[in-house]
Amino acid sequence: MKIQAPISNHVLRHNSGQATLSFIILVSGLILEIAIAGSFVTYFLSSSGLGERLYVRALTVAQSSIRDVQIHIVRDKDFGASTLSYPFSLNGDTSNVTVSRVTSGSSYIYSVTAIGVAGTRQRKFVAIIAADQITGLADLQSLSEQTIQ
Repeated sequence: MKIQAPISNHVLRHNSGQATLSFIILVSGLILEIAIAGSFVTYFLSSSGLGERLYVRALTVAQSSIRDVQIHIVRDKDFGASTLSYPFSLNGDTSNVTVSRVTSGSSYIYSVTAIGVAGTRQRKFVAIIAADQITGLADLQSLSEQTIQ
């Protein structure tokens, strides 16, 4: 009987897969690192968008609370005869409102401070409202945003 020669001239060695295993681990590590970095970038981009939305919501609740004070003044000419503070809420966001009044001729001059809070964001607005003592006509004279100390 004749023994046939192997088809290839390669001789299998016991350590021939070590380089392949190292290469697969290296490539897998790189792919995993890229995936983790991508998830961090996605998280931080979505967080910055959330912060901007909270900032706008704080603005909305602060301005709405100033309009609320204006409605109170129109309905009641003696509103805010002394310094008055009260909370205002809109869709889960809150605003702290402070109203003070001085008399000037035949008008009441109201100074309104509203600090709107939405999540971690805050906005502060100060308004001056003049109201006629007889007719009750309330005129928003100025509205400005101020920094929070």
